Parts: sequence; C-alpha cells; structure tokens
Amino acid sequence: MNESMKAKWTAPVMINNCEIHCPITCVTLGDISLDNDVKLIVATGGHRGLNMKLKVFKGVSPHSESSLADVPTAIVHFVNDFSSMPSIAVASGPALLIYKNLKPYYKFTVPTSPINPVEAQAWTAAQSDKISIEELYTVLNNLSSQISISNLSPLSQTLLLTPEKDRNAVVERYLHKQMSNSATITCVSKMVRSSADKIDVFLIGTEHSMVYLVDSQAYQIIGCCSVPSPPVTICPYGNYDVDFRLIVLTRDSCVYSIKRDQTEATKPIINSASMITSIIRINKMVVYTTADNTISFNTLKGKKINTIKCEQKVKMLEVFEYTQKQYTAVLAMFEKEVHMYNESYLLDVLKFDRQLAWIKYGGYGREEGALIICFKDGSVNVRMWRRLATFDEKMDFNPRPPAHSIKLAIPKKTKIFIDSTVREKDNAAKIHSAYYKDLLLLRCRIAEVFSELTQSASTVVSTDSSLPMELSADVDFRLIVLTRDSCVYSIKRDQTEATKPIINSASMIQLSMNSNQ
Repeated sequence: MNESMKAKWTAPVMINNCEIHCPITCVTLGDISLDNDVKLIVATGGHRGLNMKLKVFKGVSPHSESSLADVPTAIVHFVNDFSSMPSIAVASGPALLIYKNLKPYYKFTVPTSPINPVEAQAWTAAQSDKISIEELYTVLNNLSSQISISNLSPLSQTLLLTPEKDRNAVVERYLHKQMSNSATITCVSKMVRSSADKIDVFLIGTEHSMVYLVDSQAYQIIGCCSVPSPPVTICPYGNYDVDFRLIVLTRDSCVYSIKRDQTEATKPIINSASMITSIIRINKMVVYTTADNTISFNTLKGKKINTIKCEQKVKMLEVFEYTQKQYTAVLAMFEKEVHMYNESYLLDVLKFDRQLAWIKYGGYGREEGALIICFKDGSVNVRMWRRLATFDEKMDFNPRPPAHSIKLAIPKKTKIFIDSTVREKDNAAKIHSAYYKDLLLLRCRIAEVFSELTQSASTVVSTDSSLPMELSADVDFRLIVLTRDSCVYSIKRDQTEATKPIINSASMIQLSMNSNQ
C-alpha cells in the first residue's frame, strides 16, 4: 500500500488513564451535555459483578462516570426531548435503564412470557414436597429437550445449568419465591421517528425471540414482531412515521426483514450455511461476515452483490460514512489490521502491532470522522479521517477479465415493447394455447404431405447405388440435396460448390421442410 493510501488517517492519539474491557455492544458515541461535543460512552461489566461503571471520555482523558446496578448487555445514546439533555439507555437483564446526565432516570422492563404449564406444575409440586429435587431436575430436563431450554423460565435454566453438588442450594434459595418468565434483552438499537423532529424509537430484541418497538418519550410498546430465533443484531432502515425496514440477525445465522405492521417473520432473506459473526446496514446494502472468512454484500431483499474472500478471520464490521464528501464504506477488523472496502474495491489498510478488541467510527469531539480503536490490553487510541483524503486510489479484490468489464449497450425499452410485454403477460394462457394449436396443425400438415409423397413418388429415397443422392428443386431455383451421410445441402442459382450443410441429420428433414419447398 503506497504512502497516499496510508495518509488517509491522522497519527494515532492515545486516551490517557484509560483501560476498557467490554464488548462493542457496550460502546457508543453521543453528545450528553448539549455542547456539540461528542463523547465516548462505555459500559463496563467489571470483574465478577464488581466495579460496574458507565464511563464517559472527552477528548483524550476521562470525563465522568456512574455506577451500574447490574451487568450491562448493550447501550445506546438517544434523544427523546429537545428541551432536555440526551439520554443513555443501558440494557441489563430484562430491563432498560435510562440515565440522564449520568444519573438513573427511568427503568423500562420488557413484557414477560407465560410460564409453561408443565414447568409451573413441577415447581408447585416441589414446593409442596411432592417430588424431590432430582425428580424436578428430570422433569425440567425432559421438557427442555421438547421445547428448547430458551423457552423455560430463568429459574429453570439456572437449575439445569447448575452442577449437581450445588442444585440443593439453588432450589432452597428460590423455591418459595414467585416465579416469572422474564425475557432477557439480547440487543438494543434505535431508529429515528421522523426526519423533522429527530426523536428516537427503541428497537429491543429479547431472548424469547421477540423484537419490540418502544416509544422513547412515553416508554410504551408501539409495535412487536416475533422471529424464529433470538435476535442478535437489529439494523434499521428508514423512519418510523414514514416507512421502515428492520434487518434482524438471529442466533441461527438467518437474516430477516421486518416491515411496518408485521407481527411475525418466518421467511429469511438470507440463510447462511456458515455462522454469521457480524452484520451492518450501509445505504441500501446489507453487509455481513461469516466464520469462513468471507464478507458478503447484499441488497435489502437479500440478493447477493459481491463477495470478498479474506485470508484472515474477520472479527467485526463497522460502518464508515463521511457526509462532507458523501463517502461510504465498510471497515473490517482483523486480528491486527483494519481494512476499508466498498462493494467492488479495497480502499485502505491500517496495520497495528497489537491485537485489536473492537473499533468504533463516528463523530468524536467536534470532528465528524473519528476511528476509535481499542486493543486487547484495554488501551484506546483515536485516529481522524483527513479532510483531503479521497478514494481515487483503490485495489480490486476480485479482478475480472477485461472482456467482462465492458458494459453492453443495451437499448432502452420502447413503448411498443412494453405494450407487447404487458399483452403477453395478461394473455399468457391464450397465447400458449394458440401457439400449441398451430404447432399441432403444422405437424399434422407435414405428416399428410410426407404421406402423399411416399404414395405418389417412387424415388423419394435413392435405392440405386449408382445414384447416390436425390434432387428436388423449388420455385426460386434452389436445390435441396440429401447425401448418403445424412446431410442436407442448399444450392442456389450460379453456385458451383456446397461445403456447409444446412441440416446434419436426416431425421430432421420432416421438421425443416414446409409446404413451399
């Protein structure tokens, strides 16, 4: 990679006193104080449930932090009121914790699901000492093989995953408490309600294979849709008030498209044979990477556009958008490298000397294009996209032959062609019947003529070895010549030599000759 491609980003700047260990779902960028200064917001889970923090970084130093009550699953920065500061939503268990100015503000809990009757009956029997703990475990284990363990309550799942020596303690601790089948939140995203007010709508995926749309102002569910498997990632497209589409990646590596007022998604638009590890939506494309080191570009309907075969394992994907020059691309993170792709070319490569944990692109501070890179050791550095950087120099990752790159001059569709196409589409059955009728009549006429020729003529086929061919002439002075090697030649007037046969098989004579020959 030459120097001009290396110069697309500025030199890295390290964030001081920073040690971050968290997944990419617990990282977001946003302005939380209405000063047009975008900050890095991170939710860390601590060590074994201790020291769980919501941290904010400004520039190259820590800004503020707040304690968390439970282990975070995902966070999102959102706007629900222009008269107050933006908020931060932290998903933890079945609840969505809302923070304003880094202080607890509201708690939204997703709806619970009904408990399985067999499961409830087993726990009731255990409470009244009708069955033992071993029998309770056996009933729950058999039930999990029938309806899947994810459909059981959290208490039953905990008991099934507990070692045998600790089951008595778990049952004694939770046996006489009220059971509830709460749904753990697996992923959180947001979607703009309308392009006018920029108010956000929550998109929440749960362990019970449900996708909820929640109003960020009243905290009420305004839509829901079920999917066959628990969702992992939700990528929105469009606005809620106008029209939208949700691209949902589930745990079984299927991608579903959910539209407005849709309550159930059963048919996936993408069904990958290999496990999908990361997915993003960029413009009108869905880009995902799989465990077999490939990056696939698809349309919103699932039609494949292009595929990149990588030599290394792709850890994650990130969206790159630079609105000042209308640049869009995909950032692919590898073990020690970050590649930038579009659907046709490799645009840039960044190399590092340490293993990467995650990357995050977006506005940071007062700059629009910032790439925040976190390493496995917890250190973080920031690179800015150069304002004079371009995509003029690029590499083709799937080179094609020059002949395949030539665009065909396809003429535009005329009105006559469109009218004929519509007529054939509307009257397909009638046209097929008429065509088939004419074909049968043609075959019948050919059979009749051939029968008359065999009865009235004695020299249709040559029987004399001294006359190796049979001649016949038509009205426009053309000779149709059939030779012994079953080839048919057409000889016109003033033609002295025939080298190319018009028919190579004698069995095709009755289909090629008509009544005018």
